[in-house]
Amino acid sequence: MESSSPWNSKGQHVSSDPAPIAPTYKPVAGPYYVGHPIPEPAHIWLGSTKAQVDAQNATLAKDVGAYQPIQLVPASATAAQQFYCRELDGSYTLRTTTDIETSCQPGVWQTAKSGYPYFVRSKPA
Repeated sequence: MESSSPWNSKGQHVSSDPAPIAPTYKPVAGPYYVGHPIPEPAHIWLGSTKAQVDAQNATLAKDVGAYQPIQLVPASATAAQQFYCRELDGSYTLRTTTDIETSCQPGVWQTAKSGYPYFVRSKPA
């Protein structure tokens, strides 16, 4: 009786079908197979903990001045765009960006609860 295996003694696929077939490979048992335990890695990378990274970031932020307050001006404002300005007497007026930056200093930009920016004048020191 002839063997029904499609593999010959050299491990090559043989077929009685005259049509050409794509090469196939006989699966070979390797060091890993289903159910085989995977070995632990030889080196375990020990990096900084979250607390260490946070401390490094805080030190860096202090060194580069990230905690220093800065004045933010509306980024997309044109020179002629108008914003509310709270005057020294507490009243509000509309002033252009150029006017605020040149004649209303000192003061600070603030954001209203509804999201729009406005300038608050302060008395000169």
